[in-house]
Amino acid sequence: MERIKNSSLFLLWAGAAISISEIYTGGLTAPLGLAKGLAAILLGHLIGTLLLAFGGYISFQSGRTAMEKVRDSLGPVGVKIIASLNVLQLIGWGAVMIIQSGRAFGGIVNLPLSVSMILMGLAVLVWAFFFNNYSKTLNNIFVIILLLLSIMIFFKIDMQVFPGLKGQMNFATAVELSIAMPISWLPLIGDYTKNGQSKQGVFVASFFGYFIGSVLMYLLGLLITIHSGMDVIEYIVQSNMKFVAGFIIVIATVTTAFMDIYSAVISSKQIVPFKNENPWIIIYSLISLLIAFVFPIENFENFLLTIGSIFIPVYTIVFIEYLTHYKGQGTKLNTLGILVSILGTLLYNYLVKAQWGSPTIMVFILVSLIYLLIKWKLGDGSSAS
Repeated sequence: MERIKNSSLFLLWAGAAISISEIYTGGLTAPLGLAKGLAAILLGHLIGTLLLAFGGYISFQSGRTAMEKVRDSLGPVGVKIIASLNVLQLIGWGAVMIIQSGRAFGGIVNLPLSVSMILMGLAVLVWAFFFNNYSKTLNNIFVIILLLLSIMIFFKIDMQVFPGLKGQMNFATAVELSIAMPISWLPLIGDYTKNGQSKQGVFVASFFGYFIGSVLMYLLGLLITIHSGMDVIEYIVQSNMKFVAGFIIVIATVTTAFMDIYSAVISSKQIVPFKNENPWIIIYSLISLLIAFVFPIENFENFLLTIGSIFIPVYTIVFIEYLTHYKGQGTKLNTLGILVSILGTLLYNYLVKAQWGSPTIMVFILVSLIYLLIKWKLGDGSSAS
């Protein structure tokens, strides 16, 4: 088994963060202003990326994929539930990226949205099909180019402040939007870090790769919206750097969406075992393209928070299982784990609506306490059925 170098892992996760979706989400924080917006971005990414890197770390320690670690914690039946939800969110992410990149690319080259989305969807399919084994050298080259071009765009932004930004955003929601983006990668990071070089390297490379790349994208979106008053995609289309931005969008979309599609295929193996991955890559790529034509992109913020509401409670259980060395892995279903995860999802959604505190931190703490307390009361072996 070929090990992935720390430098390649760093660039892999930096590349995963470079996308139009991340720039767009950063723009959503603009009503807070530069100081509060940046503070929300940094705080959210610190929390979310620490959880992401720890998820990659525990997969490396066991040599198991992300969904295999969920299987260890929730059992063969439980993992089917979570893997199904993960496949849905990954296909959804593919659709989101096709829509957003299609809007930007179509505006740059003056194509109808439907045509540009089809082109982006087919580009994702071709890349996922031919590079499904993850070409490290090619990915490294593209990521370095993307980072340099993204930094170039920073220096082209007109720093004149646009008066009267529209939209509402509170600090807690902005923090959650920054947490939710790295959390969305949590159910697949282990697919790559399990083949890393060392436990320290896996954690550090994954953390800094994603943190630097994602904060850069969010900040870019924040600055664009604050200093132009425009939607990020509208700004890109009108920018004098639009062709550079177009190159970034195309390459970033295919290299990032490839990870979504490929990991959706890997997760599917926990639902229906199979060996030949290529037909599934084609099917999921085409489904993402079809969904892109009906996906309510105006609800993108809710989509991100929904991902957080599902996977933060689930991975709280996974982390607790890992840290406490619970020996219930042989059972078919960790009933307690599933029930407490559902409770955590309901609690997260309530806290988001209440706009009080950080739903991620509060859910993580409360789910941990409830799960550990009930396990202690029932006895180690009786919390699974």
